[in-house]
Amino acid sequence: MKRLLLTFPLMLASAGIMAQTVYTNAELSSTSDIIGTARYVGMGGALGALGADISAISSNPAAIGMYRRSDVALTAGGMWQKDRRYQEDKTGRGTFDQMGFVAAFRIDNPKVNFVNFAFNYQKTFNFGSAYYADNGNLGGLSQADQFALIANECYNEKTFDYPLYGAAYNAYLYDCRYENNVKKYYNLYSAQQNRFSNYTSGSIQAYDINFSTNISDRYYVGLTIGANNVDYDRFTSYTEERNGSDGSIQDYTIDAVQRISGFGINVKAGTIIRPIEDNPFRVGLTVETPTWYSLKSDAVWDIWSKYYYDSETKQDVYLPDDYYKHPSEDDNYLEYNLRTPWRARVSMGSTVDRYFAWGVEYEYANYGKNHMSYSDYEYDSWGGGYHRRTSDKAMNDLNKKTLRGQHTVKMGFEFNATDNLALRLGYNYVSSMFKDDARLTQHIDSYAMDYVSGTGYMNLSDVNLITCGLGYRFKKVYFDLAYRFRQQSGKYYAFDDSFTSEGQFVLDNPNLAYATINPVDVNLNRHSITCTLGVKF
Repeated sequence: MKRLLLTFPLMLASAGIMAQTVYTNAELSSTSDIIGTARYVGMGGALGALGADISAISSNPAAIGMYRRSDVALTAGGMWQKDRRYQEDKTGRGTFDQMGFVAAFRIDNPKVNFVNFAFNYQKTFNFGSAYYADNGNLGGLSQADQFALIANECYNEKTFDYPLYGAAYNAYLYDCRYENNVKKYYNLYSAQQNRFSNYTSGSIQAYDINFSTNISDRYYVGLTIGANNVDYDRFTSYTEERNGSDGSIQDYTIDAVQRISGFGINVKAGTIIRPIEDNPFRVGLTVETPTWYSLKSDAVWDIWSKYYYDSETKQDVYLPDDYYKHPSEDDNYLEYNLRTPWRARVSMGSTVDRYFAWGVEYEYANYGKNHMSYSDYEYDSWGGGYHRRTSDKAMNDLNKKTLRGQHTVKMGFEFNATDNLALRLGYNYVSSMFKDDARLTQHIDSYAMDYVSGTGYMNLSDVNLITCGLGYRFKKVYFDLAYRFRQQSGKYYAFDDSFTSEGQFVLDNPNLAYATINPVDVNLNRHSITCTLGVKF
């Protein structure tokens, strides 16, 4: 294996990793959780028509218009996962979820009763999780089969600039030979099992400024201008055990660390209407623009294999009882833009005297509309500069094939047991954003694929959220407590096995034709407790 001569095009591009694929962008645009004040959480977030809670700023800006007193609130808590593999796995962590205020101003006007202003910091999604997806039956297929297949496509069509595939070749995960003076890449080994672990942390934090008003105590309108901050960290480790023809175990591991940071802006407009003057029943409507994100991704990685090339002896070296570390040469940096879909919400709710309140809310967002692009700085003929955004057409087309519209239904109930004590219950159903046949195909001409670090992907199921809580009021001070259980599962695929049903792979490997790998079921359930301390004055 004369790697230095054979892999020169590969080595030129081995620095970049960690693609921002459809699946990563789906994580960053998700809103399938309830985070906010403990009252908001305890009632399942179904306050879009009921209003008068500072966290409802995220679902209907008009909810702030229902305030008649100013409010200051602070929320913190903790979250944890039940399942964990190792004793040292820290699946529990503290969270700081919300901090904000409402300033209510009574207006001496027969029509406009209040003009309110609010500011709120609130998390919209917590990324903290740890999961494992080990597969003991790969049917002889290997991740390196996909490496070799795409390596052939990339090398024949253009410069081999998918860095993971070049790095994997340099780490001897697959090989090449010449056929009719044409280079052909292939995998020597069949895989028996793999192990995958994923650790993520961080969150999306929203900073919202709200203006709202109360018109005749029947019509409420509001506008929220929001800025989202992204803080996302991920560590992944993929190990595959493969059998050599001589009975040796040719296993390898790919470890990767990635950090995504950036910010986005959006606008929400909403209204709440009491259609019947003497009836507390009301309806709400909210329209939310896409969030326009500007993001940066940094990553480092290592491949651990049993082979390396000794530049001094110009020989390939095999380590039967050890591993050689093939590191990334530098931090890998990518800037890109993400535009999430529009969202629409309708809600209704009412109260029964001062003892009981209920709310129902429905939201729709089509995640097939997620859009990825890159910013370029161009110069015109007059010497001036301007920014131009270039869409990633291939990735956006894959997004349409992978993601679909998501439906969210929220229900919440509050019972005032006494003048001071309230009991709450909530439920959410969130449909999966992934289509039934969703795959992470890497056979696309996308710039983001120049930064890919793995082949695995996970299709997430529907989400069920059950919440409950209680609240205590004493004069101007209130204390609320809520518990949240979020149930979701996923099907993890180590790689896309569609290459087994067509093309050169079938001709070269008739014994593996139409072979498939079964996905691994992953439990993503998590629990949380939320506490809010506030003052109304």
